[in-house]
Amino acid sequence: MANFNEDVFSSPGEVEDYIDENEDELSSHDKEELKKIRKDLEKDKQRRIAKRKKWAKYGITGVLGLGLAVLVLGPLVQVALQPSTQQTGFDLENQPMMGNESAPVTVVEFGDYRCPVCEQFDQQVFPSVKENYIDTGEVKFYFINYAFLDGGNLPGDTSQTAAVAGECVYQQDEDQFWNFHHAVYDNQGQESDDWATEDFLMDIARQSTEGLDYGQLEQCISSKETNDRVNEELGIGRANGVSGTPTIFVNGEQASGWSYTAVSRAIESALAGQ
Repeated sequence: MANFNEDVFSSPGEVEDYIDENEDELSSHDKEELKKIRKDLEKDKQRRIAKRKKWAKYGITGVLGLGLAVLVLGPLVQVALQPSTQQTGFDLENQPMMGNESAPVTVVEFGDYRCPVCEQFDQQVFPSVKENYIDTGEVKFYFINYAFLDGGNLPGDTSQTAAVAGECVYQQDEDQFWNFHHAVYDNQGQESDDWATEDFLMDIARQSTEGLDYGQLEQCISSKETNDRVNEELGIGRANGVSGTPTIFVNGEQASGWSYTAVSRAIESALAGQ
């Protein structure tokens, strides 16, 4: 008989998957214990949804809510309301965003497509953040390129080229950007290899996206049309103390790490402050 800890699972779906994958090895007692954990996690999820509805009822996204947000969120709202010509801070207006625009918590990831830890974040942490916070309307999630790994002992310009391609996709369709973004990580090569060639990235785009003008996309990537934008984003990261990837900010404050525990703790703290 196994002893299960609720902290091991981040969502009801994870518990369900665990039960399905280990059906033959689990005793009836184990299954009952896991079902109880799943039920508790579902209750917690519903609690967060109810809290979100309560915020919506009291108009936190309206004028009064905006005034309250300025008082509560402080630095984040100050940055978000400043003109996009600012030299420091997060200019999020032209960044890919997933979630409800009126979500009370803003999460920003600075990432590098060449970074193997970023791939771990995208595949192991982001899905739980999406299920537990983005899909419930509590978090809006942004991605900003921090393409810094090229050079030194690493050959080629994989970080830069992949980031340029992502920006080119985003220019055509923000929703399709996220499909491309995840597909790049799914097909990430070795950090020590220069794997993000233009042909490779175009193949990923054709396989993971729909409805794009692929001729235009190929021209955008080949001409490095979005190169300046990628460099600008690198500057945004440096101006905000980013020195590695992935670096996560929650409501303008850098999280203590990139693990689900660190990110969810920062999100819950931000929600508690609402």
